[in-house]
Formats: sequence, C-alpha cells, structure tokens
Amino acid sequence: MKRNMTSVAIDTWRDLLRQIPVAVNNFYGDPIIQWGDTVATLEELAHSGHQGPVGIITKGRLCQRHLDDILRFQRAGLRLVFLVSISELTKLEGVGGEHRYDNIRLLTEAGVPVVAAVRPLMPPYNTTEEKLRKIFSGVAAAGGGSCPIVISGFRGDEALIEKMSPDQRTEWALRVKVMPGDVYTRCKGLAGEYGVQMYTRTACAVSAVLGEKRTYNPYYNSRNLVKCEELACPLRSTCQAPATPREGSVEFLRYLGYDVTFCPSTGCGGCKVDGADRLRCPSCCTTCWREPEVAHIKVGGEVRLGDLAFIRFVTGIMATQPGRNDDGDKEVGKITLPNFPQIEGIQGLNSWWPISRNIDKCFGCKYCIVSEYYNKNEIGRRVGFAPALLIDKIAEAEAALALGSNSGAPEGGE
Repeated sequence: MKRNMTSVAIDTWRDLLRQIPVAVNNFYGDPIIQWGDTVATLEELAHSGHQGPVGIITKGRLCQRHLDDILRFQRAGLRLVFLVSISELTKLEGVGGEHRYDNIRLLTEAGVPVVAAVRPLMPPYNTTEEKLRKIFSGVAAAGGGSCPIVISGFRGDEALIEKMSPDQRTEWALRVKVMPGDVYTRCKGLAGEYGVQMYTRTACAVSAVLGEKRTYNPYYNSRNLVKCEELACPLRSTCQAPATPREGSVEFLRYLGYDVTFCPSTGCGGCKVDGADRLRCPSCCTTCWREPEVAHIKVGGEVRLGDLAFIRFVTGIMATQPGRNDDGDKEVGKITLPNFPQIEGIQGLNSWWPISRNIDKCFGCKYCIVSEYYNKNEIGRRVGFAPALLIDKIAEAEAALALGSNSGAPEGGE
C-alpha cells in the first residue's frame, strides 16, 4: 500500500514527537564525562524545537562551564531537568559522593530544575538510619528545601548480585524494583522531618518540578501503589487520566504500522495494588494489561516494551498488550516501527526516549545493569536522536522505497 504524509499530518505528527520525554547520555558513560557529546545532543534537540522534558541523569561533578551551557539551553527553550544520583554507596561506586550535593546547590541557585535520585536503595548497604539521614539532610541543605527526592530500589539479576556481594546473600526482587516496607517508612519519616518532597516514581518528580499538572507516565491509575495521597504529591489534585489520546496520535501510529485500538475508561476508580502485594501482580504500572481501568491503547502484533513506551509517549495515555512484560532480554526497550523497520537505533525506556552514546569509560559502579550487557565492540554506538527527526527519517525511507519501485518499473508503453 502506498503511503504519503500530507503537510498537515507532518506538522501534527512532528508536534506529537516533540512532546516525548528524552534522556541524554544515560547508557554506558555519563553525560558529564562526555559533556561535548551531551552539548551536541542538546543542540540537536533545541534545533528540532523539542518541547518535552529533557533529563540529564548524572553522578559527575558540575562546574561553571557546565552551568553556562545549561543556562544557554534553557534560554533556547529546552525544558531541562537534572537528576543527580545520590546513594552513599561508597564501596560499590567508582566516584565520590560529596560533590553531588554541591551539584544540587549549584543548580538550585541557578534556577535549574533538579531532582535528587536516591537510588538504588540496597539493604543493608545504604538503608540504615545513619546513611539515610545523611542523604535526606544533605539534599535538604543543598536544595534549600526545594529539591525533591525520588527513591528507588535495586534492579538486577543473580549474576549482578554475585559480582556485588558473593559473601552476603540478600533477597532481591529480580527485574522489579521492590523496596522493603521498613526502608520506605524510614525514608518517609526523614522526608517529613527535613521538609523534603518525596516521590516513588521518576516521571512524577520530573513532571512536578517542570510545572506540569499530571505525570507523563500513567501512575494516576496506580495511586495506591505510588503513594500519591500518603506522600502529599503536589500533583495529586490535578493528576487525572486523559480521556482520549492526543489529537492525530492514533492515526500516526497506524501510519507507522502499529495495530492499535483506543479503549475508553471504565471509570472503576483505578488499580488497588499496593506495595505489600506488588510482587503478586503479573503486570506493570506503565503497561498495565491486568485491569487497565483508565483510557488506554490496546496494541496487537509483535511488540516489545519499547514499542509500548513509544506508543504511550505519542498518545499521552497508557499502552498495553495482554501478557507483555519485561522478559529480561537486553533488547526489551528496542522500538521497531512495523512499516519502517529500516529505521534503527530507537529505544523507549520506562520514563525516557534515550539519546545516548556508548563510550569506553564510566564510573564503574558494581551494581550497574548496563555493564552486564556492555560490549566493548559497541564503543561509539549511538542510540536515538531528537524525536521530531523521526518524520525526516520516515520521509527518507519512503523516498528510497519509491526510488526502488521506480527503478524496477518497465519503460515505454504496452
């Protein structure tokens, strides 16, 4: 079937892609270690008119040179948000910790949105009262009370656990970030004591610091699990599920070849799962196929979680496929456009569309998931691009297809 994008569709679809949340250089490496490449990526995003969140997740040390670039891109219209990784895992990380509080102070004083990403919380390494108090008090002091904290557990497999701690066996939840109840309770108490807003989900924290009315991931369907009311999330009164997909988004997805069906809300009040029974739930909050009571997109065909994330980012609502979970495959985040499989190098993680380059060095944290999959032959491998450029890549693919068809056509008349 011949496909042609109209000028109206192109404008609409490019605008949809500009809303996608992007993370820069968050694979093997760090955005600060390869700051030149990070700046080049931010230039591309600014030039493409990107409007969605742009996350920079780092353990590196910021200086005035970095800040000058950051402020320049803010003035250019990019909605930057820094997620400063803080863990106090001094024996498991290859980089110090004190400068991370300095990063929060520098960014806060400059008016740059910043979130303290307190993760991974790994009993018993950094979940004692002493360790957690240092983290919460340090963030509160560095951010002047305005820097929120998002907490997260550990995600890994047996091989990674063996590398980290061969002599001490601790129960870990595999591929699901589950946090022991006593750790959560301790964190909640310290957040209240130091006047720090705490979140359990990155998308919620990012949306809040950027002034949004709701989270860009569908956690409004699992308010009980993410503790919206309990943690007094500032978005809780406005964070409602959208009733319909973004205008033009379903048509765009079908043009790309996805088998998608819009399913309206059942109005049943949302998921009832909480932390105590999380492991008994067979699905995931962002792709809930068990009981998706909010408006959602049902997806057919062979897709990965990356495809579901992409569909969610484009439509603005949950995307589901019965039984589709994280199976541990390292390609789980890969996006394959059914009608344009030749467009490669696109991924969709839970909260981000990553634009990243693998480099030959990182901080060497022993709990790093990426290091388990990292291949030295992939040094320099690049993943992703400014989302709005996908329209140009589709046009190039269609032009190549048309050229191939024309070159094979017979010449002359009958």
